[in-house]
Amino acid sequence: MGANDSPITTRSIITDYFDWRLNNRAITNNRLFLIVRRIASDCEAEYRDQQPTFNFRFAHSPINLQTLNNTRAIHREIGREMFDDGVVTWKRIIAFISFSAALAEHIIQQQTNTLPRTLIISSVIDWTTNFIDTDLQEWLQSQNYWTGCLKVYDNTIQRRNSIGRYASILGTIG
Repeated sequence: MGANDSPITTRSIITDYFDWRLNNRAITNNRLFLIVRRIASDCEAEYRDQQPTFNFRFAHSPINLQTLNNTRAIHREIGREMFDDGVVTWKRIIAFISFSAALAEHIIQQQTNTLPRTLIISSVIDWTTNFIDTDLQEWLQSQNYWTGCLKVYDNTIQRRNSIGRYASILGTIG
């Protein structure tokens, strides 16, 4: 199965997260998309708790808003650094998606109407999708692509719900 054979693609997941995060718009209630939104939000919250602002390293980097080429290079470099140790997990991939949305938001806030918002967002979605699908392709394939993410996190949620139900039952009995 190729990355594009799956009904849920990396691009659709990233696009959904960007729409939800940057445009306050949720197009679907797909379980996987909801899981990605929750994990990405948690990643941002954890980072904010550790850092005074959620600007990563691009707060002090010069960004060429005319072409976005410099920003693309920064994005790719950070992606490589995130996975440089060879450890790939769904949480790291989702954190990279979250970082990418924060980068797009930063560019939008810093630019002076030189580039359309939609161009900035679609560019960062493209970079993020290409990085994940290309640089992490072997790992994604070994996980059955995004079906593997759903399996890992959906089972975790189901286990928590089951434990909660059993605790309620035991509380009622006790």
